[in-house]
Amino acid sequence: MTSGSTRPRISLMVRGLLTAIFLVAAGMKLAAVPFEVEGFARFGYPLWFMYAVGAAQALGAGLLWRRGTAAHGALLLAAIMVGAVASHLRAGDAVAMALPALVLLGLAAGLAYARRGEFRPALPA
Repeated sequence: MTSGSTRPRISLMVRGLLTAIFLVAAGMKLAAVPFEVEGFARFGYPLWFMYAVGAAQALGAGLLWRRGTAAHGALLLAAIMVGAVASHLRAGDAVAMALPALVLLGLAAGLAYARRGEFRPALPA
């Protein structure tokens, strides 16, 4: 079991890691890096969808740092990673190709679970 002072540090590290990874990934999509364009074409997705995913990744990363929205950002990023895993598997890629997305899915889902209290609606005063 983690102590009260360790849990916030772990959350901070996971948020920092997810933010760094997803901002880089979003930037690559929004800049239409050839690797990303080719990947989305290989999966059979239109180019506009790559930009939408990039924008959603940037939004999710940003929500990780806004008070009361970290769980929402983590859930958005986890949903994107579910799509990434499914896309790799549907395209016939080896499971190893989907492994990074699976790891990110686990981290994002774990963060969303750890901060699940943010999903509760505020009670009227």
